[in-house]
Amino acid sequence: MSHVPEVQGATEVVAWFGRWPSFHDGEILELHLCRAGESRLRVHTWLLTNEVDSQGYYVQKQHAIVTFVLSDITDLELTDFSCQNVIFGLSLEPVESGFRLQLAPCYGMAGYIVASGVRVEIEPEVKPHD
Repeated sequence: MSHVPEVQGATEVVAWFGRWPSFHDGEILELHLCRAGESRLRVHTWLLTNEVDSQGYYVQKQHAIVTFVLSDITDLELTDFSCQNVIFGLSLEPVESGFRLQLAPCYGMAGYIVASGVRVEIEPEVKPHD
């Protein structure tokens, strides 16, 4: 089970998923960076079950878009932005200057963002269309 970060909105995310998600194979839908104030990272994620569908794919449930609202970014390193940005996972850990959001690479964008503050917002039951 992933560590639940102590940030505003985490309780709502856990309530929807039943735990803090790993964001494994989640897709970065949008990243808006603002040099002063709030920046936003929107990630489409879901829970992967042990069930397999008729085509042999694992069944996904509890789709949602989780938005990380980042206050006053102090450091970042991002690479490989692409037309599709799938992450292996996402972690959010406290650091001396606030929080470090780490994007583990899979296909497309990866790296980290350090911000003085973070809150999360969730849009449950949302499955974006291509």
